[in-house]
Amino acid sequence: MKPVHAALTGSLTGLLFGLAVCLIQNIPISDALLRMLTLTFAGAWMGVLLAWLNLLLPTHHDRNSGTQDSGA
Repeated sequence: MKPVHAALTGSLTGLLFGLAVCLIQNIPISDALLRMLTLTFAGAWMGVLLAWLNLLLPTHHDRNSGTQDSGA
């Protein structure tokens, strides 16, 4: 998954989660907007970090390439 798609998915998830929590807890609109904004940015940031980590981790193809570093 590309980091842009992960950020978009994370931000939408954070926004919907924030909306659900604010509706259930009956929070005033000014406080609800701040909470939803915070969760949106946090979700986008987590999505980017997870996509970046996914790019750093070796894939199955990389592990079975036949040439391995001996570490020496």
